[in-house]
Parts: sequence; C-alpha cells; structure tokens
Amino acid sequence: MRLGDSWPRSTNGQCLTVPYVLVDRRRMRRLRSLAGALRDGGANALELGFPFSDPIADGPVLEAAAGRALAAGTTWSDLLAAARVTAPILPTAVMTYANPVWRHGLDRALAQLHGAGVGGLIVPDLSLEESRPWRQAARAADVDLVLLAAPGIDAERARRIARAARGFLYLVSRYGVTGAGGRQRADDLESLVRVARQAHPRLPVLVGFGVRDRASARAALTTGADGVIIGTALEERLAAEVSLGAITRWLRSISSLPAVGARRE
Repeated sequence: MRLGDSWPRSTNGQCLTVPYVLVDRRRMRRLRSLAGALRDGGANALELGFPFSDPIADGPVLEAAAGRALAAGTTWSDLLAAARVTAPILPTAVMTYANPVWRHGLDRALAQLHGAGVGGLIVPDLSLEESRPWRQAARAADVDLVLLAAPGIDAERARRIARAARGFLYLVSRYGVTGAGGRQRADDLESLVRVARQAHPRLPVLVGFGVRDRASARAALTTGADGVIIGTALEERLAAEVSLGAITRWLRSISSLPAVGARRE
C-alpha cells in the first residue's frame, strides 16, 4: 500500500507522528517489539533509515549510529528484512541517500522495497530537477516518492515540490542537519505550509529536523503542519537502552498534541 493511502481520512486535529528508526542488524530481534511500542505511542507511520557512509543531512547522533550500523555489517538485505517486520505493524517508508539505490538499480530497488511492504521512499539528496525518473519509477512500483522542502526557497519552487510530492511533504524546519541545535524558522515554514496546502490540498505536511519533545513538536505544529518526524531523540533513547514502555509514553506526549491547522477531509 502506498504511504499516502495509509493516512487516516481525518486526523480530527491530532498530530500525525512519524518516528525514524535507523536499520541496524544488531537490533533486528527487538524491531518488532519496538514497532509495536511506537504504534502504541500513537505513531501513524514509521520511517526506516538505511545507514550510509556520507550522510549529508544527518547530525552527529544519527551519523554515529549509521557508522555503528555499517561497522556491524548492515546491508540492503537487512533493510528489506526490517521492512518486512515493520510494515505489518505500521505503514513504512524508507529514507536512504541516492547512491545505495543507484547501486542496486532504481527499478530493481523500488521493486524490492515494494515487495518488502514499503509504501514510501525519502531521498534527502535528490533535487526536484533530478526527481522525474525517480517519480516515474516509484509510481510504477506503487511506492510514494516523498520530497523535501526547506526554508529559504521561494513560493514557486515550494509549489512545484508540493505538486510533485507523494505520500507527504517533508518540511525541513531549519538550515543545517538533524538533531538538536538551531532554531525553527516559523515565519518561513508558515508560508511554505500555506503554499503547499494550496498546491496539493490533500498532501500532509510533516515537519522534521530538531523535533525531539512535546515543546519542539508544538512549535512545529504552530506553522499549520499536519505532523512531525522524530529521529535523533528516538535514536538517543535506543542507544541508552531506554525501556519500550518509556518510549511509548514519550511518543504519546507528542502524538497527543493537537495539529490546529491540519488538513481535514
């Protein structure tokens, strides 16, 4: 099922919540329980990250985690195995850089992802101008290609990205990389959300980068976005071996927030 078909028809004003989990073969035994805990915490979907040696968008926490996963021998096959575990529990998207996909072949990689139950693909180093063959291949594989928009782009570019995106629009909250630090650019984000909503009214807009707790999620939702993506803060909890019950309660504190400006159908 495509990611876009898995969203609730109406959010009833609640925050769409998408946690990010980096694939690491050492965690495979725990992955099913983790996905269940995230679902119980109110997650609407799950983003599986594929570790890469040059993660240009990742902050130090996720970059270090990717290094550990690669050192442990994590491969594309592990990503597919992880998706087969998580997809029956939560709608699953994959975040990967372009090179691993090209290495396996675009059509072949997308077919493999679809076969593993993946409904969406996020490629942070893929520009709008380069995305046409990816969009065509993703459409043929029945996988939504999620595109990213960042502060500082003009309204016309934001409009073109929103029209081309499928599944959801990934709105980067600030300049820089994932994790703590920096400041959300609320004014820029509000205007981007408005433009995206006009260009593609049924497309959810989710804010990522720097969302780590209830306060930062609330700030992201004041832009009018439909929800948030949380990565670094979850990785920190996993690295610290925080209990699954505590992770569920932490995520519930975010997913229970109202998304005042969110779309309704």
